[in-house]
Amino acid sequence: MTATAVAPIETAPAPPQANAVDFLLYRALDMKGSDLHLVAGTVPWATVYGKTVHLEGITRVLDADSLSKILRQMVSEQEWAQFWEKKRLDFSYSTERANFRGHFAIAGGVPMAVFRTIPSVVPDFDDLGLPEVIRSFIDAEAGLYLFIGVTGSGKSSSLAALIKLAKEKYAKKITTIEAPIEFRHSNGKSLVVQREVGRDVDSFALGVEDALRENPDIILVGEMRDPETMSAALSATSSGHLVFSTLHAGSTADAPARILEAMPADRVADTRAQLARSLRGVVYQKLLPVKGGQGRVVATEVLMMNQAISNMIKNNNTEGIAGQLLAKDSGSIPFEVSLVNLVMDGIINESTALDAEIVTGSYHRQKAAGRRN
Repeated sequence: MTATAVAPIETAPAPPQANAVDFLLYRALDMKGSDLHLVAGTVPWATVYGKTVHLEGITRVLDADSLSKILRQMVSEQEWAQFWEKKRLDFSYSTERANFRGHFAIAGGVPMAVFRTIPSVVPDFDDLGLPEVIRSFIDAEAGLYLFIGVTGSGKSSSLAALIKLAKEKYAKKITTIEAPIEFRHSNGKSLVVQREVGRDVDSFALGVEDALRENPDIILVGEMRDPETMSAALSATSSGHLVFSTLHAGSTADAPARILEAMPADRVADTRAQLARSLRGVVYQKLLPVKGGQGRVVATEVLMMNQAISNMIKNNNTEGIAGQLLAKDSGSIPFEVSLVNLVMDGIINESTALDAEIVTGSYHRQKAAGRRN
């Protein structure tokens, strides 16, 4: 019998038969929307270039019963039961035109939903507008690299682009633990194994623990959202693995403190020592509207570890980390440098930069100091 060739999975599998929600998703895509919002008691909404507006051409208000029927059609009986038990559900959804990350929640006692558009093709690093220093992250033998920013800031795209770079450059094993899987990777020089929390493993932390028994070189953890996942990720770096993950923090300098604050008191000292040894870099990114409003561009802050930062973490002096962003020859890039560059290149308005600055007055101080690439 002739063996059947196995198709690559760089794109999602063939979609199921169209559901009622597909019409609304396609309308959002036609508007170049990044998100579709369905809430009972109002018309559908879409987020387009960062602004949330009414879905064009749809005037019907969604009542609770109709919305429940639409959402129920999208998932299995087990997932629907899980949603009502936990009052939340994250999942992947595919159509003929695009892939989506779905999220169900409860508002006013009835279901609501948000769908984030996921490009069907994994982005190339060169197309994202990220600083070149981030490209070098895949060359590290071990350590922790964190990406931070609000929901919809492009973190998943950045991580997917790095995995794509790594699999094409190195012969390694790459394991991802995601909730849900967004970008699907084919194998390159590397073997890529993708696991979904809820379907393949019960939690991020258990996914990392499993990975340590499966001999990966690179581990991507979709989100470090609890102490158990944070500890597992740090333990993986201590075992000689390269780990990428995301974290909720207000700036790169805040990331170490955010991890330490999440830990129980009896684990803070050990975590501080692990962070000082393992943290290699932190990236903060934010998508900003370009001039004219027809698109968005990423502004980025990059904090690269050095001995001074390591000592600050060990000595519980995390307030001093922000000052290291300006250290010469460190490879770090302050956020306001990215803002000044985008304004000087004519990509964003200065008013946009001022609205986005992390520290009041930082944009004008950097502008007066002169551009630094």
